Amino acid sequence: MNKPSRITISYSSSIIGFEKSNNGWDRYLKIGNERAYHIGNVCGTCAFFFERIESANDSTCATAIAERLNSGIDIIDPAFTSILSQILPTGTYYVNFPTVLPRLIPPGHADDYFVQEQAALWGIDALPPHHPHVSYYRSHSLALGEHRQLFEFVIPLFPATKLDQLRVVHYQDEIAHGKQPTAFAVSVLDIKQPAVWEGNPEITEHWCLAHYLLDGHHKIYAAAQINKPLNLLSFLAVDESLASEEEIKSALAYLIR
Repeated sequence: MNKPSRITISYSSSIIGFEKSNNGWDRYLKIGNERAYHIGNVCGTCAFFFERIESANDSTCATAIAERLNSGIDIIDPAFTSILSQILPTGTYYVNFPTVLPRLIPPGHADDYFVQEQAALWGIDALPPHHPHVSYYRSHSLALGEHRQLFEFVIPLFPATKLDQLRVVHYQDEIAHGKQPTAFAVSVLDIKQPAVWEGNPEITEHWCLAHYLLDGHHKIYAAAQINKPLNLLSFLAVDESLASEEEIKSALAYLIR
């Protein structure tokens, strides 16, 4: 994985944006004029969540970006990241290039974060398991020490039922034969810790790294089906994360170890 680089976008004409409501409490990812995802609130002791908004657009992929991403891993260069930054909203980002090993998780599944790790810490009685209204992907889960753990999610803009199965098979064949296609995401890091908890749990602070997938839905589904890794080009939004910039750099440092 390449070392993360910091960029600032001062002007943007992107259709992708972030929005807050309820006096800054609730946060949203927008595509055009529509809210695509509710990406949580600004409460540090409240549980992490994301929730797909059913009226959201199904795709925002730009043809030029899709073609370049299909070419594989040699894409971290100043010229290309400059092109990509033109479709992102204004703000400061850490450009990072993780490799994910995606597992598709239906809501309510035994490996659902909201059913397992989150419910165990926040308590099922106090917080019924959250339903994100979409199947999502889990990747790394890393112990950070000092009662902290990093959870990594890749969240599609639309469900797998809308994918073209011929394209999925195409990417499965490419990945199985050693090619490394790349998906593209805008990301946020939320650090959450309940105000109180029962007993003496080993982990009391969840670092939740959420990659909202903008391109690569067929690629990541194909990789998950054959249990293979996938490259991800992530723009981690500093201003939209519920974490300090130092905490963001620390999380990314763990991912490249």
